[in-house]
Amino acid sequence: MKRLCRNPVLALVAAISYAASGGAASRDQGKSDVVLSTMQQELQRAQLNLGKLDPAPYFLSYSVYDESLEFAVGSQGTLLSSAHGRRRSADVVVRVGTPTLDNSHEQGRVSAISSGLLPLDDDHDALSRELWRLSYDEYRKAARTFLNIKTGKQVHAEEEDTSADFSAESPQNHSDYQEAAPSADQQMLEKIARQYSAYFRKYPYVYSSVVLVTAQRKQLRYVSTENSRVVVPGGVVRIAMQAETRAGDGMELVRAETFQARSLDHLPAESEIASRAKKMATDLKALRDAPVAEPYAGPALLSGRAGGGFFSRSTRTSA
Repeated sequence: MKRLCRNPVLALVAAISYAASGGAASRDQGKSDVVLSTMQQELQRAQLNLGKLDPAPYFLSYSVYDESLEFAVGSQGTLLSSAHGRRRSADVVVRVGTPTLDNSHEQGRVSAISSGLLPLDDDHDALSRELWRLSYDEYRKAARTFLNIKTGKQVHAEEEDTSADFSAESPQNHSDYQEAAPSADQQMLEKIARQYSAYFRKYPYVYSSVVLVTAQRKQLRYVSTENSRVVVPGGVVRIAMQAETRAGDGMELVRAETFQARSLDHLPAESEIASRAKKMATDLKALRDAPVAEPYAGPALLSGRAGGGFFSRSTRTSA
């Protein structure tokens, strides 16, 4: 199993803790959506003002994500961490040029989007300022990239892929303000983290284990200069279990399981999760007790850079 850090689950906890630092909040959606109306007004302003510049954008869109998150972390039957929070972020997309050739062409595609955090309060002025800042910063990046792409097209050979960089679509309009799932009870998440992490107590060879329980709710708002307007909810509950041991030669061995559902009520039964935890421990013991592989001496097939490097080293003579 490839791992990016020694304990990826704990690394995920740290990332979630950072994302949740904004503090918890919830609110009922009414007929008047300040965030959506501000997005539409700022999109019109950006289209008008940026459209006067050269090169001018031909497409803009805003995506705003309202996310609330609760999580609990347990190990060996004890609670390590518990928190809840909320954040609001935005993705601003700007396309400069034409649908046939724009700033997203080939390596320039990263220039077509910028992201940032928005104020949590439904303050029209504060939201407007941040959306305009993101829009203008994204436009400058997109314009620079597009001019470089135009210059490159004049000196580079003709490309094999002649497809357009952007396709026009019919406007989409959909509004759904219903919650994807009831807000998770923080005490219930803590109980699950304690209960499921206690499964690994009976396996002394499992020297490190952790259970992470998260409940996330999200609402997406999207507007574009194609006259699309979309509001949709989303939600997910996850349980991630990780256990580690060490082989006789010092090699770290890891097993992990993840469960996901749209709400706590739709998670697998406790017996199934307990069975998965037992299999994780059983697999770790089998790996831990497995004999160390013997050194291999035999033919090998080398290709590409590895073949060239091997040939160079094997034919090199000492000075």
